[in-house]
Amino acid sequence: MISTVIYLIGKVLTFPGAYIKAFFEHLIARAFSIPVEDTKYLRNTDGCGHVEHDAIDSKAKAFFYCLLPSLFNAIIGAPMLYMGFAGLFFFKVPADSSTALMFIVYCLMFYLGFSLCANQYPLMEDAIGLWHALYGKDGANLFVKIVLFIPTAVIVAGAFLERYALNILLMAGAVAASAQIVLCGGTLQSEKLLWTVILNFASYVPAMGTRL
Repeated sequence: MISTVIYLIGKVLTFPGAYIKAFFEHLIARAFSIPVEDTKYLRNTDGCGHVEHDAIDSKAKAFFYCLLPSLFNAIIGAPMLYMGFAGLFFFKVPADSSTALMFIVYCLMFYLGFSLCANQYPLMEDAIGLWHALYGKDGANLFVKIVLFIPTAVIVAGAFLERYALNILLMAGAVAASAQIVLCGGTLQSEKLLWTVILNFASYVPAMGTRL
């Protein structure tokens, strides 16, 4: 299917982040005693970048299984993306012989940070399963539904965007616009606004989960 091809292209382009995200999912599954069916992190299916597991028997486990790997990817990826961006577009480290090593380091940090932030959301099936677990027929109590509504809605929306690699396009657009403003000497206020967009998209779900 076309959607699977688009999804796989996105995972190939950001394979370091996809692999690390799947590793964190595997880690959380083991910690919560969730049986894992397939431990291949990168495979030629619509489950690439995730681990296949049995049904999760707890609402709390389902929520934290969807949240914690995203939080870990954001904690590692966001600082790397910031530092790589700053080195390449703000400090404008050149690729000449005297600074070639630093230029390569900044490029790697930028790419790795981007790939991590582009692989924050759970598999679409896991996100939908979480929604049904909390808001289905035998869902959580009213207090839990209210408290977890926003992070759960963002998780589901993010999983949908990632399913069609739209999150990568949105992040790339935001980063490109930010770079254009920095390189053209835009105002500090405009830069802050665009970086706020990037951060909200890259780490809104983990941030919401942390507050709650």
